[in-house]
Amino acid sequence: MISIILPTRNEPSVENLVNQIRESMRSIKDDYEILAVDKSTDDTQTRLRKAGVKVLVQQSKGLGGAIVEGLRSGKGDPVIIMDADLSHDPRFIPLFLEKSSEGFDIVIGSRRSREGEIVGWGLYRKAVSKVGNLLGRWIAGVRTPDVTSGYRLYRRKVVDAIDFENFRSSGYAFQLEVLAAASDKGFRIGDVPIVFQDRVEGSSKLSRKDVFEFLLTSVWLGFRRLRRTLSKTTPVT
Repeated sequence: MISIILPTRNEPSVENLVNQIRESMRSIKDDYEILAVDKSTDDTQTRLRKAGVKVLVQQSKGLGGAIVEGLRSGKGDPVIIMDADLSHDPRFIPLFLEKSSEGFDIVIGSRRSREGEIVGWGLYRKAVSKVGNLLGRWIAGVRTPDVTSGYRLYRRKVVDAIDFENFRSSGYAFQLEVLAAASDKGFRIGDVPIVFQDRVEGSSKLSRKDVFEFLLTSVWLGFRRLRRTLSKTTPVT
């Protein structure tokens, strides 16, 4: 079975997304489930249930908390995480599954690979994303083209191996921290190109607090990486 997890909070287009997911999964032979981890203050939960989606009311805080709840509650292997605002197109799901079949434990939907694209972002969002990726790759040491993308596939063994309880981040920085943890454990991380379409309804959940947390998490991961490097090179007397 394949689990498709949707972290949701006040999502006006979620029924459209569910229909697109089902259409995309028609070409896939495996069974699948759609699970929403919801923290909405509007009627999103009601609309999800009417659309036949299993809804888990989020008990944790932040995007990272929603993702962890979804990863742990999903019955499938692999588990796919995607945004619920139509910025992550379900037509790319078969590409994720194909890449995973090549032996990759995590597959990232990359907006920054050669055939990837971002549509609809202004200069501020582009700058934040670019700086975030630079921090993630060169300071935190996660060597993948798009460390901030939330469109991902995880194999169950990754979910079982990572100790999420010790994570420092709960917001968007979670996306970087989970890649660093998986990389440390030797899991293979691959990517597939996607076209990212900025949401046309609702409002972005990215706040300045999230940006600051991402910066702090990148620096902390960088220092941790430096300490490990130094400990390996320091001679034992």
